[in-house]
Amino acid sequence: MFYTPSRNGLGEIHRGDREALLEGFENKSKKEILAWLDAFCENNTFEVSIPALRDSTLAPEGKTGVMISCLFDYELIKKVDEAGWYDEFKGYLDDRIIDIFSRTIFPDLDKSIIDKYSSTPLTINKVAGSSGGAITGWSFETTMPVIDILQDIPKSVLTPIPGIYQAGQWAYAPSGVPIAMLTGWYASQKILKS
Repeated sequence: MFYTPSRNGLGEIHRGDREALLEGFENKSKKEILAWLDAFCENNTFEVSIPALRDSTLAPEGKTGVMISCLFDYELIKKVDEAGWYDEFKGYLDDRIIDIFSRTIFPDLDKSIIDKYSSTPLTINKVAGSSGGAITGWSFETTMPVIDILQDIPKSVLTPIPGIYQAGQWAYAPSGVPIAMLTGWYASQKILKS
């Protein structure tokens, strides 16, 4: 599911305020940066996944795992890392997200956590070499360069070259790892049929 704690949306928090934060980052205090992060979290949209709902073997009896993700900026997290307080920032971000969910749709989530793990765009860059991420891939502020209509997903694997199919995170919008798997399946079905 997707969850947005506030109807205000990110708007200027993500656009103008983020730009101002990046431009004068060296002159900003931690307090100012964390205040921006508070507003960013309170107005963001989160994707929530609970894999054990589909497959109960993914969690011990009476337990579950919850994955909460949101879009975040590589440039900002890189500046925080270069300033030497990445772990502190990441921990603060984790706590803010847990707090939001504990106060809203998952009451007392913070009291139920046995273990937690998080990653950032910096983590993704270290592992995969991508600073642009892989969850959606494109800003929704411009026209998508690929098919982005749900019922047309099967067509996203077609190319102008007969007998050549495409698959991967960039074959359909929104992009990402699930799309890579889905388009891989669609491409394989087209190949098997031909």
